[in-house]
Order: sequence, then C-alpha cells, then structure tokens
Amino acid sequence: MTLTKPIATPAFVIDQAILEADLAVVREIADRASCRMLYSPKACALTDVLRHVSRHVDGFACSSPYELELIQRVCGDAGSLHLISPLIKAETLEVFGDRLASVIFNSLSQWERLGKKASARTRRGLRVNPQLSFVRDQRYDPCRRNSKLGVPVHDLAELARSDPGRLEGIDGLHFHTNCDATDFASLLATARHIEDEIPHVLERMDWINLGGGYLFTEANDLADFFEGVAIFRQRFGLDVFIEPGAALVRRAGTIEATVHDVLVGDDLQIALLDTAVNHMPEVFEFQFEPDVLGHVDGGLHGYILAGCTCMAGDVFGEYAFDIPLAVGSRVTFLNMGAYTISKAHRFNGVGLPSIYLRRRDGSLKLVREDSFEEFAHLSGVAGRAVA
Repeated sequence: MTLTKPIATPAFVIDQAILEADLAVVREIADRASCRMLYSPKACALTDVLRHVSRHVDGFACSSPYELELIQRVCGDAGSLHLISPLIKAETLEVFGDRLASVIFNSLSQWERLGKKASARTRRGLRVNPQLSFVRDQRYDPCRRNSKLGVPVHDLAELARSDPGRLEGIDGLHFHTNCDATDFASLLATARHIEDEIPHVLERMDWINLGGGYLFTEANDLADFFEGVAIFRQRFGLDVFIEPGAALVRRAGTIEATVHDVLVGDDLQIALLDTAVNHMPEVFEFQFEPDVLGHVDGGLHGYILAGCTCMAGDVFGEYAFDIPLAVGSRVTFLNMGAYTISKAHRFNGVGLPSIYLRRRDGSLKLVREDSFEEFAHLSGVAGRAVA
C-alpha cells in the first residue's frame, strides 16, 4: 500500500536505494575475489529485503528450520539453502532433504550422529573454532574460552593425525571469528593460523566458508581480505564462501520515533520517545549509542534520548542538536537495518514498529502494522476469545 499521509511512529523503514547500492558493492568485492556470497537472514528477514537480496547472492546461510522455510517460500529457487547451527535435528535434515546445498555440523559428535541423515546431494561441512579471539565483548566472541561454536582447531589437527577416518565424508570447513569488524586484518590472521594448524585437513577439502562479521561497505582497505581468500583458493584450491549479514542491510534501515515528553533531569533534559530498546535490543546488550540524524557534537541543546518502557535502563544515550526538541519532534535512528526487527520484542506491551519500504523513487509502501491481536495471540488468546 502506497502512503498518502506521513508515517506513524514508531516505524522501521528500509531504503531500497541504499540496500541495492550496498548489495552491489559487496557483490562486486565477492566477484573480484572469486567468492560465492551467502546472506545470513538472521540480520534481517523481512520479505522485501529477502527478495532484493536474492538477486545479488548465491544463496542463504540459515540457522533454523524457520529461516529455511521462510527463504523457500519467499525466494523459491532464487538461491541455494545452507544450514549451520549449534542445534541441528534429524527431522530438519529429513524435511529439507535435497533442498539443502550444504549442512555444516557444529561438533564431531553432531557430525557422527547426524551426518548420514543428510541427503546424498547435500555437501557436509564442519565448523572449526580457530581459537583466536578478536572480539572484546565475550558475549559476541565465537572463539571465547569454552566456546560452544565449532571444533577447536587444535583438536581437529590432532584428530587428522590420529584418526583421520572420522573425517571421512566431510568435504568443507567453516569458521567465524569476528563481529562488526571494519578491516580484514583478523580474517587474514585467521586464514594464516588455519593454514599453519591444519594444512593436511585443508588439502582433503573442496570448500571453505569464511563466515561473516565484517562490514565490507565500511572497510577502507580490502587487501587483507583478498590475501586471506587467496590462501584457500590458490594454495589449497578450495571454493570460498562468505556469508555477510549486517554488511548488506545495516545502512539501509532507520527507526523513526516521535518525542512525546521532555523531562527536566539533574543536568540534562530527557526526551521521551515512542520507541524503546525493545526495538533495538543490541543497544541495551552492547551499551552503545546508536547514530541519530541531526546530532551535532557540542550542539546547542543536549538531551538524553529515552525509550517509553518502565525499565530505567531504557535509554539510547546523550545527544545534542542545534534545534531544540519538543513534543512532536521526529527523531531518526540511523544504521538500524541489522539485528533490530529480527530481535525486537514487546516487553511492557509496547507494540513493534510499523514496517515501511522506501522505494527508489522516494515513495513509501506500508509493509506491516503491528496490532493488539498479534500481542494477544502470543499470550494465548485465540481470536477475540479469552484464553
């Protein structure tokens, strides 16, 4: 539905022009490196996003049966399906069967229990934990101590020496070591480390997946990326996959909010918005301040931007503007395309943002509005009856 009136807030807006521009940038980088590109829908799985993404990628790196089914319904045969998850069930492999291009097992025990359940047409891979940490926040570090993610590379090296038969049937590897990195030094370091630790394993593989966690559109120097890819392609002759998520969609999304009250704080005014950290949970998890349109360092009018729930920590940070905020002012949060709608929740009974697509010509299409009925349904209410 094309809008004839201003959007109601809170709203999540995907900008088609920015989305397609960033998709083209990362696609061009992948082609220069001769990589196959998979999209990780956990970043944003809106149908309009998936349709646009499907025109630029080779497939989708999914982490659950719901993601697999969603891609199948929305994109059809537009891209191959790949499954990687700490939790893989036999019934998932049975249901998706030949539709899975690859399945990447998270552990040796998972591989030994479920490897034969996958279709003969499905390539089988194993996730490796390189045991190199680059992420400061342990909550987001795949290589933290006692990580649940992947087979430690030292264990894999020992297994390849002592009992290589246990790897029979595995033809690919996967690793993921980073989060929101804007350079590729850590990817190159990981590639060299894996090259040194398990060369004999790499020599018997056909492909490798370098995972995600890199913001390609924000990187100034791609030399380390190309060198890292070359290690696997040129020395070992492997097909190389990358699986960007946030890199493809982050810049394309905004969250639009309205100021509903301005409170007098101890030393700053507090602008109360009709959005909340409900709608961008990683702000609360990471404790970072999201980018806001119109913020000026040292601006004339300073505010704490706060969300509308009763949680004291529902705040976005301190911001300053040259034009003062008032009840009715619009606030736009930038770079909200990834891990916002996919993680949003309804704590305090606060509805989810309405979702809009801004087309290339600037017109807006309403994609979805939240409703009390959906909120009630999650509480067990069927229709208008009381549960």
